[in-house]
Amino acid sequence: MLFFLTNGAAICVIILLFAIAYVMDPKFIKTITTIKITMMAMQVALIVLLTNVIGYSGVFGARLMFGNFILFLSGMLFGPMGGALVGAISYTAGLVMPNIFIHFSFMAVYMLYAMLGSLVFIKKQKSRVTYTISVVVLLFIASFTLTFISHPIAVLSIGKSPYVYATLIKKLIVFPIDAAIEPILIISTFEVSVLILKRVPNSWNNLWCTRFDSLEFLNKQERKSKKDKKEKKSTKVEKLVQETNNTSVISQVSN
Repeated sequence: MLFFLTNGAAICVIILLFAIAYVMDPKFIKTITTIKITMMAMQVALIVLLTNVIGYSGVFGARLMFGNFILFLSGMLFGPMGGALVGAISYTAGLVMPNIFIHFSFMAVYMLYAMLGSLVFIKKQKSRVTYTISVVVLLFIASFTLTFISHPIAVLSIGKSPYVYATLIKKLIVFPIDAAIEPILIISTFEVSVLILKRVPNSWNNLWCTRFDSLEFLNKQERKSKKDKKEKKSTKVEKLVQETNNTSVISQVSN
């Protein structure tokens, strides 16, 4: 009975999350392109691979949910609606794997995971510091919700309360590992994705993360890096010219 009640509640949460995602990004459907659909499909495939295949290897008998950072990334790139779709589809696609425990609370948390990623750019990010803090805090909330709320509820719903307590220590060990690795993966992968998408026609302005010129802090860093390289090159040229002039003067004096 508890299994059906918790699944029913989870389905209601899923519907509510889709409604919230639509309110947050009502123009999402208008921004859909073939490139965006392709990228979302690639993210779904990676999530299934990293979570349902590689993630089963685990540490201390507990699973490492490596695919979750891509869920978060999908929200950062495509917004709450795009992220929610990636989350729902990736969970559904993962059900084809053997020994998968089916409970709609997992789908709800997958969607929430991605939607929390979209909150990184809910307003303009003015510096790398605030951007990094936003990623770390929101990711911690998402990971904590999945590990210590969604999973225990799903397991308790089938009457396996001893299993919840038995795996608590494993989760306490694995959770800090996830919390330490995922922000690094997300930040590095996001910046690589941004560099690639800049070169893709008709995709840059359709991204959630480019609203309000939210990536201006990255562009500033890129411009600063180019300026530093230019200054270094100019300094080297000046030194070379100076050395050449000094050599010429010495030669003339010798003669």
